[in-house]
Amino acid sequence: MKRKFLFIFVLTCLLIIMSSCAPTKTIPEGETKVYKWRMVTHQIPGTARYDGTILPFVEAVKEITNGRLIIEPYGADILFPTNDSFDMVKNGVVEMGAIYTGFWTGKDPVFALGGGTIPGDPITGFDEHFYRSDQLEPIMNKAYEKFGIKNLGAFDYAPPEILISRTPIESIEDFKGKNIRAAGVASQFYGELGASAISLSAPEIYTGLQLGTVDAAEYNDFLVNGEMGLDEVTKYVIDPAIHVGPSTDKELIVNPKAWEELPEDLKAAVYVARDKVRYESAIAYGVESKKAEAAWRDNPDIEFIELPEEDIKEMRKIGFELVLEYKEESGLSKEYVEEYARVLNELGYVEEAETLGYQE
Repeated sequence: MKRKFLFIFVLTCLLIIMSSCAPTKTIPEGETKVYKWRMVTHQIPGTARYDGTILPFVEAVKEITNGRLIIEPYGADILFPTNDSFDMVKNGVVEMGAIYTGFWTGKDPVFALGGGTIPGDPITGFDEHFYRSDQLEPIMNKAYEKFGIKNLGAFDYAPPEILISRTPIESIEDFKGKNIRAAGVASQFYGELGASAISLSAPEIYTGLQLGTVDAAEYNDFLVNGEMGLDEVTKYVIDPAIHVGPSTDKELIVNPKAWEELPEDLKAAVYVARDKVRYESAIAYGVESKKAEAAWRDNPDIEFIELPEEDIKEMRKIGFELVLEYKEESGLSKEYVEEYARVLNELGYVEEAETLGYQE
């Protein structure tokens, strides 16, 4: 009996000693919590701008976080109209959005220029665009913060948009009286050319062209417009579309409260997934858009119209005049245009920078 008691006593002492020598727990309390978010976008499921960016992003976040952050994506107008997305993110109805800034022009004029959708813009290619985006991001951050939203910067890369039409537009004069689907600063730009801008969400553009609600439409590049079937209701492609060159199709915005609740490693994972999408979109959109353009050019039912060089020059001038008007409309838009002009000068677009008021 004494030997049995001694054995139990020694075993108990060993367990106490072992437990005191065990490694200290370093995993923060609650680390295994699973965060579930909803994300909205203006793009349509089934198109490259959705399947090639939104889906890879949410999958990357899930993989990098080992399932600790799950983001459920929703396409254009599924949960609510795209134009309501700003307030829905701000109020926490959804935690995240990947949306073109031009939808928020009514909030502050700077949103019309955000993402690089600048009429007359000479910027070309992925590298120049994202350099500009990174330089101008602090200003866009302030714009979103002003309205209670956290901005995570440019989400993906968009090749130059195209202008498609049911009727021929062969000169600057032909814009007069036309109804053109446009958003953001494009609405004012086409207005300056004498056209009327019509607001249509992505799912409405096909029907708008089919029924003649609009004479022409500017939305995305050859790739996405083809995926949406817009080549079926288009007779002409007007080249070039002066309004916008390479741009950011979507800015990544989040509800501040939801963002602050995330552990730091999950926040870092979101940025890593964002950068992955930036890189992949530049490759996919750039190459696939060129392939799509070749298919459009081979379509016997579509005619490409090249605008006269003197008209292109005049349209670029009108575009920059509009940018200068935006410079005077808010403190943020003034700051944006001044920084944009500095970036243009840095990249060698000296004449354009001087037109916007840049001085050494």
